[in-house]
Amino acid sequence: MPLTSYRVSRQGADRLLFLFHGWSSEQHHLAAYVPLIDPDVRYSAICPRALHDLPEGDGASWYDRVDGEPVAESFLSAVDAVDAFVIDEMHAAGIAPERCIVGGFSQGGFLALALALRTGGPRFGGVWAMCCALPDVEGLVLDLSSASGDGRPALVQVGELDSIMPPERGRAAASALRHAGWNVTEAGYAMAHTQRIEMMVDAAGWLPT
Repeated sequence: MPLTSYRVSRQGADRLLFLFHGWSSEQHHLAAYVPLIDPDVRYSAICPRALHDLPEGDGASWYDRVDGEPVAESFLSAVDAVDAFVIDEMHAAGIAPERCIVGGFSQGGFLALALALRTGGPRFGGVWAMCCALPDVEGLVLDLSSASGDGRPALVQVGELDSIMPPERGRAAASALRHAGWNVTEAGYAMAHTQRIEMMVDAAGWLPT
């Protein structure tokens, strides 16, 4: 079944920004920040809705969790679904992976990192990870060789007061990306498990041209 998505189509943009929301949110959430993230209108944005609706209309979830950690089968299914979605969208737009950024918050950030590091996957132009960690899931094979990033940009943002995803886990992801050859920008904010305007302003300064 095709994923429901919200699109921010921008005339003249020749790049794609894929944004994956967090648990209990939905496809419009990160899309609202696109004019701030990309004021120069270089990117169109595609923001899919997670696979599993939560009860009482309280947003959606990408995968099942136990004690806050991904359930392997559910996580791998989500990665496959998002991977197919992104590839279809790139082909439809005629835009190569090198001109696409994958990014996400919390659950969505786990997925963005999985897509960017998955062995044999597309070589995206960059990855943006907010309040998340490097996925460590049985059956998921990541390429963390010292040259896999090839100098491509990565932005890792953590909440210094985040009790759901402690900042040291985000920093460990940044370190792993750096070791894999990514050009990593790392930033911390005086916040819990959420987003702040300062993060989006920093992302605007980071976003590859």
